[in-house]
Amino acid sequence: MQACLCPAQPFVAAVGTQQTRPSHRQRSAAASPTGGEQPRRRRRSAALAAAAVPGAAAAAAEAPQITGAKNVVVLGGSGRVGSSTAAALAAALPSASLSLASREGDGEAFRAAVARRPELGAAKPLRCDVDDPASLAAALKGADLVIHTAGPFQRRSDCNVLEAAIAAGVPYMDVCDDTAYSQRAKALHQRAADAGVPAITTTGIYPGVSNVMAAHMIAINGKEYAADGSYAEQPGEGAARPKRLLYSYFTAGTGGAGPTIMETTLLLAGEEVIAYKDGQRQVLPPVSNRRVVDFGAGVGRKSVYLYNLPEVSSGHQVFGVPSVSARFGTAPDPWNWGMVAMARLAPKGMLQDRQQAQGVARLLDPLVRAVDGAVGEKVAMLVEVEYEDDKVAAGLYVHKYLSTAVGTCTAAFARCMLAGHTQPGVWFPEERGALRDRRALLAMASEGSSRLELNRTPWQIASEPLQLGFGIYLD
Repeated sequence: MQACLCPAQPFVAAVGTQQTRPSHRQRSAAASPTGGEQPRRRRRSAALAAAAVPGAAAAAAEAPQITGAKNVVVLGGSGRVGSSTAAALAAALPSASLSLASREGDGEAFRAAVARRPELGAAKPLRCDVDDPASLAAALKGADLVIHTAGPFQRRSDCNVLEAAIAAGVPYMDVCDDTAYSQRAKALHQRAADAGVPAITTTGIYPGVSNVMAAHMIAINGKEYAADGSYAEQPGEGAARPKRLLYSYFTAGTGGAGPTIMETTLLLAGEEVIAYKDGQRQVLPPVSNRRVVDFGAGVGRKSVYLYNLPEVSSGHQVFGVPSVSARFGTAPDPWNWGMVAMARLAPKGMLQDRQQAQGVARLLDPLVRAVDGAVGEKVAMLVEVEYEDDKVAAGLYVHKYLSTAVGTCTAAFARCMLAGHTQPGVWFPEERGALRDRRALLAMASEGSSRLELNRTPWQIASEPLQLGFGIYLD
């Protein structure tokens, strides 16, 4: 594994570097949230400023201690994301009782999930309709945690699963990737806090782990950790504030994640994009403002486009960053071109209707599966933070298989919640109340990944940075 944070070694989450940016002649301006160009990094100074936190830098994160056999209900557990999550939990917590809930219960989808994930041999099928209050209440009875993976979350007008979990006193987490849904969930924070119910919305890989990567880098720069890695009561003084946060994601094909991912992408193609520039909320066309991003060796430079993703709004709210955006791209490039055309030419009514989007996704499914078999399912996330002093910190995550990575990342959040590391209330992943120790979450999420690096300079994680000598790099 190529990483500064290797899962096979003690996880040193606070070790990293930031680079003071060269003069204007040596660099191009950083890409704006609404801009379409990637910074053309030519020569980079090698003068590095250490970003390590004393004490915490030398401390390895400990996996959360979970006592007793836990009863976990995975809604949508027979689907690709749900079954991957359950399989990762089964491997990490053999004593856990896992129930895979779906509308059909012990049906073909459940048997297919067990065949696809042999780790689920001891899992139990559970019939549950998330739109039926009685069915939902019965499924949650006696659960120690409910994991909501029954997407897509786009175009829903309620948070009925979260509300049912609060009423039942059951800890809750979801893999929501919809801005409106996540904001409605967050609005239930006080109700959950009053009921003593911990909840996290938008967990998973992206959003989810990507939010935590950003939070961890920003916290290190802001000296927000104590010597033992816990949150300091007061941040350190003199740290520059972040002024720009860019999320960039790449997945080959659909990442082997099934037709629901295609359905979600189609729905997002019909949804205007919210981004922030210099503190101002921007509303932009979906699948627009192309940017070419270097995801490092093994992935390379890929085209990514603006989508309306919840980590943009939550990042602006939680971090107070004036400029935030999120982009996504896939391979081969004709898929990207097709989504651009779909966003521009398809009737808006089709892209904003879940049933129609589902029909198109099913129609495309044979072609999607054929392409997925040819291009693989590699996934990469690049998180870039630019500070007011013009330093830039970057974090990169790469995994060969999205279908495995999404389960590992989601299960990492579940393990933290089962250990009691989440405070009562509804939290975004980047908030302090969501995770007691971000290092532990990132360590578990990185299991099986080929690369996880945090707080690096952009040229350090580029595909082929060329060292010219005397501390000067060309990429």
